[in-house]
Amino acid sequence: MSENINISCPNCDEENSVKLSSEIKCKNCEESLTGIKYAKLKKPLIGTFTALMIGGFGGHEAIEYFDTDRYPMSVEHSILENCISSYDEPLSTSRIRNKKDVCVCTFYKTIKEYNYGEYKKNQDAFLNTFKTKSRECR
Repeated sequence: MSENINISCPNCDEENSVKLSSEIKCKNCEESLTGIKYAKLKKPLIGTFTALMIGGFGGHEAIEYFDTDRYPMSVEHSILENCISSYDEPLSTSRIRNKKDVCVCTFYKTIKEYNYGEYKKNQDAFLNTFKTKSRECR
């Protein structure tokens, strides 16, 4: 008596039906090898947990590397808001837009010289540089 078994090709993963005699048995447990689907196990190069750990650590290090000059959003907002609203008198819409452009330009140029750590250490020096850069952006 012969029976068909399904075997996946290790090269292309194509499923093949092969006739197998009922007399073929496992050499260990002596059970029949008929009616079983065989496939080559593909072992991952690294475990899932290891990959997650590497990715997590790498992501954290990338953030630390690329985001060292970034100010907290609340600080950025406060600096820009104070810059834009530094006049006591009402301004026209076009004047406000121009003021926003100057303030953003000034802030951008200032943070190139003062990262957030330096800002926290010496806000007076930051403000002096901010004033100087403001003249460049007008």
